[in-house]
Amino acid sequence: MFGLTEMMELSASSNTLSEGYQYAIVPTVLLPLAFLGTALSVVATFIAGMFGVKLKAEGPKKLLELLLKPKVLLAAVALNLAIYGGYLGVDYVKNGPVPQTVQKLANSDTTYHQKAMQGDRALWKQSLEGEGIFARGTIVNGELFFGTNEGYLYVADADTGALKNKLFFGKFLSPSPTLYKGFLYFGEGLHQSHSMGVYKFDPEKKQVVSHFRTNGHTEIFPVFTNSDGKDYLLQTAGEDGLYAINPDTMEKIWQFKGGHMDGFALVQGDYVYIGSGIPREGFSINRPFAYKLNLKDGSIVWKKELPLSAWYGPVQVQDDVCFIQGEIHIDTHVGGLSCFTQAGERAHSLVINYPVVGKPIVKNDTIYFNDYYGNLYAWDAINNKLKWEIESEIKKGAYSSLQFYNEKEIIYAKRTGGVLIINMESGEVRENIDFAQDELIYADPLVKEDAFYLFGMKGSIFKSAKI
Repeated sequence: MFGLTEMMELSASSNTLSEGYQYAIVPTVLLPLAFLGTALSVVATFIAGMFGVKLKAEGPKKLLELLLKPKVLLAAVALNLAIYGGYLGVDYVKNGPVPQTVQKLANSDTTYHQKAMQGDRALWKQSLEGEGIFARGTIVNGELFFGTNEGYLYVADADTGALKNKLFFGKFLSPSPTLYKGFLYFGEGLHQSHSMGVYKFDPEKKQVVSHFRTNGHTEIFPVFTNSDGKDYLLQTAGEDGLYAINPDTMEKIWQFKGGHMDGFALVQGDYVYIGSGIPREGFSINRPFAYKLNLKDGSIVWKKELPLSAWYGPVQVQDDVCFIQGEIHIDTHVGGLSCFTQAGERAHSLVINYPVVGKPIVKNDTIYFNDYYGNLYAWDAINNKLKWEIESEIKKGAYSSLQFYNEKEIIYAKRTGGVLIINMESGEVRENIDFAQDELIYADPLVKEDAFYLFGMKGSIFKSAKI
């Protein structure tokens, strides 16, 4: 694309190269009408020819003269602006919030009954028609709470799988509900959404208690901490950056804008670590950064540039903080982890061939993580050694993350509807089981003491006894 300066230089040089030429302004807003007029003229000429009638040649000329009249030009401009404005208006409303009054009316009666089916390998299977589940659910007092891409929050019996309640929110409920002091907190929306927020929900009464409004989307789960007797809810919201919210009153404590932030925060004492990413429209304009902030007021302690975007939150290994690395909005074949000391000095780093998207977990100074194509890794972050790697059978987009299964093993939900159970020390796969052949899983597995749950983007939920 040429900038204004380059266009002026080209115009000036064309004067010396092409004598006798004059500039003309083409009214592009008339092109739709001109095309329509030409099409009508062709059709009319064809039909007249079928009946042996010859139209006058000056017809198209008179039509062009009519189109070039000032009133017609102004009308054409107004029509184009109206169409474009209408498109922007529809898009704005579509990606905006659902009024809370509409939600309250829709949720006057939330009872909903649907029994689960017995699965082939699972204890039970529940199915939602036309609704996908992007993030794992949360169990509170024997009830399983989870959101869908159609904007509904479901409540199911965690033991039997029977659905009990269905609440309308109207926007993609992408994060897992997070339990804190008896209440569930969750966000909403996708990258293109605006005027989203964080809900505070009473799981016993099945109703919204309060709502904090943001401008950006809140597609990751919140993080909670307490300092000097004061509670903090930390929530990223896209271009809004990072919010610190009082979870009791749901009022803003502070806001930090440091780029596009979709990942969760890491809290160490009175400090917060957070990374930023580059959306598609920001490439060649912005850079991603790692930040250390003061918990009390959100002020910057240090800021370090990252090689790649950090789309999920950082993890702590001893005194170091490690940020996942990888681009998901453009096609790349590089990713990894970048670690920093508490003073902001660069420590160890790992580079792999694919973007890292999953949420890493840590045990005994080893980071267990997966990349965007489902490959699994164990990295000794202190000695900077890759302990093992498991290559994925299907190299396609995968958003699920590794979870602890027991003291010695981890579990990974495969994109295709199954699980891998892996020895943490050796990387040996003990179990490779499929629960479905046509499911698509992006959610992390929900692991409990004697069972685990899987959630699918095609609406399937499985509960299995531990294997």
